[in-house]
Amino acid sequence: MLFTADLVIPKLTAETSPVIETLKIAHGIITKVMVRPRPGHAALAHCVMLHHEHQVWPSTEGMDLHGNEHPIDWEDYYESYQPPYELKLKGWNEDDTYPHTFVISIDIYL
Repeated sequence: MLFTADLVIPKLTAETSPVIETLKIAHGIITKVMVRPRPGHAALAHCVMLHHEHQVWPSTEGMDLHGNEHPIDWEDYYESYQPPYELKLKGWNEDDTYPHTFVISIDIYL
C-alpha cells in the first residue's frame, strides 16, 4: 500500500523551527521510501523523517535528505507495528527567495 504526502517548506525556514507534517501510514513493514525534491531546490531545502520521535531516515542524526529534482529512493525493511501509525516529516529551507516541496511516498507491505 502506498502512502504519499507533500512537505511544503516556506522560504527561510530555519532548521531550529522546521515545518512538520504528519504522514499517516498503516500497520506493516515499510519496504520502500521515495523522496522527490521538486525542480529548483538547489540542495537548499532539507528533510528528515521520524517514527515515534526517533529519526529513521536518514538513519544518522545530523544528516538530512536534500537534492535538486533527482529522485531519492531506496528499498528498506522497517517495521511499524506499534500505534500511532504515522511518520513525522520535518523540513527546513535555506532559500531566501522560494518555497520548496518534497513529495514523499512510503510503500508498506501489510
